[in-house]
Amino acid sequence: MSDLRIIRGASPSRFGGVHWYEWKPKNEALVGPPAPDLVLLHPLPHDCTYFSVIAPLLAGGRTVIAPDYPGYGKSDALPGMPSIRMYADALIDMLRSRDTHGRVDLFGFHTGCLVATEMSLSYPAEIHRMVQIDVPYFDKAQRDGLLGSECATDGFVATYSYPCEERYPQVKHDTLVIATASDLLDSSRLAAAAVSTSHLLEFQEVSAPALENGAESISRAALEFYDRQ
Repeated sequence: MSDLRIIRGASPSRFGGVHWYEWKPKNEALVGPPAPDLVLLHPLPHDCTYFSVIAPLLAGGRTVIAPDYPGYGKSDALPGMPSIRMYADALIDMLRSRDTHGRVDLFGFHTGCLVATEMSLSYPAEIHRMVQIDVPYFDKAQRDGLLGSECATDGFVATYSYPCEERYPQVKHDTLVIATASDLLDSSRLAAAAVSTSHLLEFQEVSAPALENGAESISRAALEFYDRQ
């Protein structure tokens, strides 16, 4: 029997309801007061269930929240074309409505890395630390090419429109970038180099799906980073 309680719910945002799953120890005495809530930010075109394997490994001593972006999973859709900033705004609204009692830690994968970056820049007082895994850090020429491809619809337009080379150097939060054996290995290295407060950790033995094949090693590295003094 699992020692975790899994709760499903929804919270309001300026764009409508944001659906989420939450994992936390059944024995709430195991949730340490110093441990900020941990927010998992999914890649597109997936939803928060993408974290079903790794989320329980991250929730041993803290509350873990995995929301669906607006327009994905069971969250309400946005009124128009999405942007990374709109995703960040909606998730901050969701967290404020839940009353997370202080700053949160962020854990982003692929598109989730960009959402984490925007949350840290737009709402710096509400973010503690970030882990970013396999970052789609594309320069303008790469983004223009991707925007012209057939897959550039909805959330992918938001991803391919995000000016990484402008936003990442502004990050001031302590950030761990994890790179796996994926097509984003080099771009993850570029992202780490762009953030003065970042640390780069490479797991080149971990292949896709990274958060399943590397769940143990990635969760261990993330928790060590979040919990260090």
